[in-house]
Amino acid sequence: MAALWLGGSLARGDADRWSSIDLHLLVADKTALPLTQTRLFDLLDELFPGEWSYFGVQSLGHTTFFDGITHARLPAAANTGGVRFRLLWTTPDDLPMHRAWHGPAHLLWISDDLPYTVQALLRASQPVLRAGNPPAVQAGLITFWQLLAHLPAVINRKEHLAAASLLHNVRSVLTDLVVALNGATRPTALARINPYLGPAQQEAFEKSLRQAANDTESWIGQAVALIVLYRWYAPQLAEMYGLTYPAALEESVLALLSVEVPGWPARITTA
Repeated sequence: MAALWLGGSLARGDADRWSSIDLHLLVADKTALPLTQTRLFDLLDELFPGEWSYFGVQSLGHTTFFDGITHARLPAAANTGGVRFRLLWTTPDDLPMHRAWHGPAHLLWISDDLPYTVQALLRASQPVLRAGNPPAVQAGLITFWQLLAHLPAVINRKEHLAAASLLHNVRSVLTDLVVALNGATRPTALARINPYLGPAQQEAFEKSLRQAANDTESWIGQAVALIVLYRWYAPQLAEMYGLTYPAALEESVLALLSVEVPGWPARITTA
């Protein structure tokens, strides 16, 4: 190991008692890279003998990582266990992409033997969030309607579980688009969305969660609320990133919903 640093909320300065621990390692010797996972497992076994679990090793190309959790023991679980963590490691060659991908770092230790350029990269500041990505925004503008085209099927089949899942995905796509309108790319953090939206944006999305007494009315109401938000924000995104607004796709899907979904409103207006 040639360097060690904290990432995530601990590096951004917005951690709380429910935050996970993201620990990054620099493996200076490429020949040791295949052994890194085994060594980390051995170290965790020594620190938490039989009292931790992990959820599978993954690779981003420039970064290898795994998520884990220490085992909790009631009644003192909040103080003695149940800590979620992520261990990530990379090499000097992949460090530029790793730093750009993972954002701010709180450096804990660095080897004096590392070249100056590598040390400088480790100490360099990074923006809290990556900038919005135009190709991803263009894809999101299309995916929104692509997903909603499935709504007639799930409503008419009374597939309420599928409807809930479908609208969750639609809402997630639209959330990413609105974060891009704010100039950023939303991190893949399951437990954080609010910090990346403005107060009015957050309120508007939360209103789209409202349930009616009738399931079908709920799905229609949520879909309409999301379409209203899309038609407000999407033109701004297209202008901001110089993208093509998918007008023909929007018109086609709205026509499909109007014909195939009983109770679909005759007209959707954007305030």
